[in-house]
Order: sequence, then structure tokens, then C-alpha cells
Amino acid sequence: MPGATMVSNRPETAPARTTGWKAVRLSATGLLAVGALSTAGCHARSSSEQVDPAAFAWNAPVSAPATVFVRNTNGSVEVKPSSDGNVRVTAAVRWKRGDPKRDLTFKTDHDANGVTICALWGGGTCASSGYHSSGNGLSGSILGHSTDASVAFTVYVPLGVKVDAFTVNGSIGIAAAAPVTARTMNGTIKVATSVGPVDAQTVNGNVDVRMTTLGADGPVRAHSVNGSVSAYLPEKVDASVEMTTVLGGITSDFGGGVLKDGEKNLTATLGTGGRKIEIGTVTGSAALHKLKADGTVAAP
Repeated sequence: MPGATMVSNRPETAPARTTGWKAVRLSATGLLAVGALSTAGCHARSSSEQVDPAAFAWNAPVSAPATVFVRNTNGSVEVKPSSDGNVRVTAAVRWKRGDPKRDLTFKTDHDANGVTICALWGGGTCASSGYHSSGNGLSGSILGHSTDASVAFTVYVPLGVKVDAFTVNGSIGIAAAAPVTARTMNGTIKVATSVGPVDAQTVNGNVDVRMTTLGADGPVRAHSVNGSVSAYLPEKVDASVEMTTVLGGITSDFGGGVLKDGEKNLTATLGTGGRKIEIGTVTGSAALHKLKADGTVAAP
């Protein structure tokens, strides 16, 4: 059964970065499954839901400047701060059909960039340079093939370790102390980190990214197609801002800026400019807010 593929554009010898993927490619079957999940899934499921709250567990020491890559296809990803120098991962599995112990596997991979943790339906590849699950819980849920299992990852990450999280169908929530990349096709994204930048993109869902400082080079991105997007930045920041929407409004707590295209596009230079801040959506609002050093929202 065709599944989900994610390919990195990062050179093999490059240091760990949180922007290490270029494109997500889904087969026609995979996309059909995402769109039909809410309407057809109920007809394909007949048995009661089963839950394995400890289907997978893993831990190992990981330190900055490494990256923890989390790869999922059907289910959520939640990242929290670790109390020590270890990355600790658990996964809960829910299903109504099939045998997850047969059809679902978990893999880890270590390389110079850090560690990659993957959920694989029917096999596939698991690496920071690319993720491919040959099956997925989405098509299995609708078409009756394999298992309809979903995976909920919980990951504890040490201070200073970057996070790169991906799923197709599920929400992403991250609390970190290093730069973050987050991608999903169908779900909300919420990120709070003491050290940015944050690059967060979804197709269906809201995006909320917050960073009290901006450390490493790289743009800040908050993108959605069907949902509202909000970015919270330090009160004093040097950046070049571009905000866009088609069917919503634009709000900025930072002064200045030029509104164009019927107030659907805003460009602004904050401080001396430089770092790109991109906030965009189609069917929702776009907002830029100030964040105090203690993580509380500053007055406009």
C-alpha cells in the first residue's frame, strides 16, 4: 500500500539543521485517505478501539548541537523538555483493526546530525535524510487493509537539542529550548521555545509559534492553508516581515509596515531588518505579536 515519503535536501556532510527536508510526497491513495478519514473511516471500523499505552520506549544521551528528528504518518507528536541529558521517547498506539505488532514497527537511526525516531507502517526507511513509510494507518483505516493504528509520540528533549517533527495526519505540540521545525498535513501546530527560529507549516489547522529569543540563523515561518497563523517574537528584533492572507485579516503589534492588495499583504522592517519572518495563510487570519523574555505576551 503506498504511503508517505519525506525527502531531505540537506547534504550528507552538512551539520545538523532543523530545516532538513525539502518536500512531502503522498500517493493518490494517501491523499484520499486524509480527505476521507472523517467521512469514510467510521464505515470501515467495526470492532471496539484497543490501546497499547506503551507500544514503544527508547532513551539515550543526546546533546547540543544535535537534532532529534521525529517521523510519524498517522498520529500526533508531542515534545517536552527533558530533566536530564537523555532523549526519552514513548509511543501509544490505538487501533480497531489489524495487528499493530505485525504491521507497525518503530525504528531509530543515529548519524552525524543526531537521532531519528520513526513509526513505519509495513516497513520503509528511517533516516534524517529521508523518511518513507510503505504503508500508513490512513489507507488501512478506510480501505480495510493492514492495521488502522495511529501512533502518539511523546518525546523528552534535553536543553539545546534542536527538534524536527513531522506527521501526515495529526497535531504537533513542542516545548523546547532550541530551534524547531514542524510539519503536518492535517493538524494544528503549537511551538514554544526559548531559542528560535521556528519553521512551522501545515495544510489544515492553526499554527501558533512563540520564541523568546532568536539565536541561530534562518527564517521564522508560520504557514497554513486552512487555518489561522500567529507568530510571537521578542519585543526587540531585527527582521524583515512579510504577512499574507486571502480570506482573513492581518494584525501586527509591531509598528510600521505597508499594507497592500486590499490589506491582505503586509511588509515591514523591524529594527535593522535582516532575518526573514514569513506568516501566511489562505483561509484564516495572520497575526504577529510581541513576547516578553518571561514568555508572557507584551502589550501591542
